[in-house]
Amino acid sequence: MELRRRTETRLRELFVAAGGRPERPAPHYFVLGDSSWYQGLAENMEHVCLPLSALPPAQTSITYPDSFTAVGSGTQPGIGQEPRPYHGRVFLLDELPWLVEQFGIPEPRWNGQYQMWNTWPAEAYIEVQLWTDEPIEAYLPD
Repeated sequence: MELRRRTETRLRELFVAAGGRPERPAPHYFVLGDSSWYQGLAENMEHVCLPLSALPPAQTSITYPDSFTAVGSGTQPGIGQEPRPYHGRVFLLDELPWLVEQFGIPEPRWNGQYQMWNTWPAEAYIEVQLWTDEPIEAYLPD
């Protein structure tokens, strides 16, 4: 959890530096499209489908791929990977078309094992971070 918290702190710093205005200390995490890998990552995962138009631009950030890989722990990009042009960066919602045009949408190769980091796909999806509760209030527990 310490690594996750350091990653979220860095993610938030990069989002604010890019012009984002987070309303929460940590985001709600989503993926662009579907990801069978992400759905099986933890027990009791929920599936919520939102149109991009429902996401407020000032409270939505994007990483390519997931934030853990993209911003790593603290200032080091990536986890056990060669740095890529999108590592160490947080993108704004209006940059999504450019991002997909430049790098495509990840299509992970994965053997179905979650036990070890080295069995996880390096680039499984594009992650969307929502820094407000507003568009998903109906899905949140009381």
